[in-house]
Amino acid sequence: MSLAAPFPYFGGKRRAAPLVWRALGDPAGYVEPFAGSAAVLLARTLKGRRVETLNDADGWLVNAWRAIRLAPDDVAEHAFGPVTEIDYHARLAWLQERRDAELVAWLEGNPEAHDPKAAGWWLYVLACGIGDPFGPGPWRVVDGHLRDTRGLPHLGDAGQGVNRGLPHLGDAGRGVNRELPHLGNAGQGALTLYMRRLAERLSRVRITCGDWQRVVKPSVLRSGSGGDGGRAVFLDPPYATSGDLYAHREDVGEAVRTWCRTASPDLRIVLCGYDDEHDSLGWRSIEGRSGGGAGYSTRADNGRRERLWLSPACFGAGEQASLLEAA
Repeated sequence: MSLAAPFPYFGGKRRAAPLVWRALGDPAGYVEPFAGSAAVLLARTLKGRRVETLNDADGWLVNAWRAIRLAPDDVAEHAFGPVTEIDYHARLAWLQERRDAELVAWLEGNPEAHDPKAAGWWLYVLACGIGDPFGPGPWRVVDGHLRDTRGLPHLGDAGQGVNRGLPHLGDAGRGVNRELPHLGNAGQGALTLYMRRLAERLSRVRITCGDWQRVVKPSVLRSGSGGDGGRAVFLDPPYATSGDLYAHREDVGEAVRTWCRTASPDLRIVLCGYDDEHDSLGWRSIEGRSGGGAGYSTRADNGRRERLWLSPACFGAGEQASLLEAA
């Protein structure tokens, strides 16, 4: 059963997913160290039990996936609603004030820790926002009110502030439902049913929050069940040319390449990037575009610059193909 994430995500690989699974086959163990919208995992059609692991460094994103898995009805209740500017900014500010190291520590300290209200509000903000709504800004919650702090004394490092941009109004009133076209205007009941479908799909998925290197250790990669017995990793790190969105994480791509060079030759690895970013690996690259989430890119040709690199253990690693042919 192929599903879609209930939120937009920059660089989501939904359109690339069929080609990814053609290369990975039906591995007994599968890991996504940079989960994001989990588009590739959600596109997989399972036949029996497999061991699957999602990881991301963003605490609110991981909380959303955990809460959908453990409390889908509550998440749907808090995510549903029309697009109103005041709700958008209030929820965004509330989330941003709590997006700190303690959030990740809380998620790491208990594998079942989750907050369905925060997850629903996070989905609402992602669905209603334009681009990356979590960029820092001068607007902060002070004494229970949203204030422009540029003229106030230094308030310490608590919270990251928000920018008060207009929410996305192209699909006014639909909120999260605009990310699920098949739901139409069916309302909260349909959204709840969809969250339950996602919860069922995620019921056996291991979801972690932290550095990507934690989930590509042998102790994680050895886990598997059924399938063709193989082990697979899908790597979609921040691209070296992604611009301001990932400007503080430019070293991730190089670290991923270094890991790929020393990874077991039996691992089926698909690595994403732009242009010739990972050609130094000597792996076969596949041209095309991912789509399904990068609609606010600053470059119109970014879709055509997308590449997938297939490790030698992948199926079809010796063949040339196009993502456009697989879409």
